Amino acid sequence: MTVPLVLPDSKQVAIDLLTAAMPGVRVVGRLPEGAALNGAVPAVRVLRVGGTADMRGWSDPATRDRPRFSIDCYDVSEGAAMRLAMRVRAEWELLPGRSTDTGTVTGISEETGPQDRPEDPNSDISRVGMILGMSVRPPLPNS
Repeated sequence: MTVPLVLPDSKQVAIDLLTAAMPGVRVVGRLPEGAALNGAVPAVRVLRVGGTADMRGWSDPATRDRPRFSIDCYDVSEGAAMRLAMRVRAEWELLPGRSTDTGTVTGISEETGPQDRPEDPNSDISRVGMILGMSVRPPLPNS
């Protein structure tokens, strides 16, 4: 019996791969609230803001998810937040071909590069963000 492939949780794939590539940086889908965020930097938040899937059938190896993410980089100053964003951008370029247990990155894209995103509620930190995309396929059987 053939076990059907299912689309991976692409957001978790992105978080896991960035975490592995950036020791000492907190990479999450949800940030601590309020003043707790000040003690959690440097931090990167990965928020899925859209994307599409190519589904020719759940068991077709060409099936893939193509998410779009808003990536926010938080640090103690504007310069540090921008350097963190540039580091994330550089690591993102290296993601094609990398895998987790649930998915393999087959491509990446950049919709907007790093830009200032003021963080009013947490004025002790700075935020720089960008919109990045990726293409993720399920792991192939027996791979």
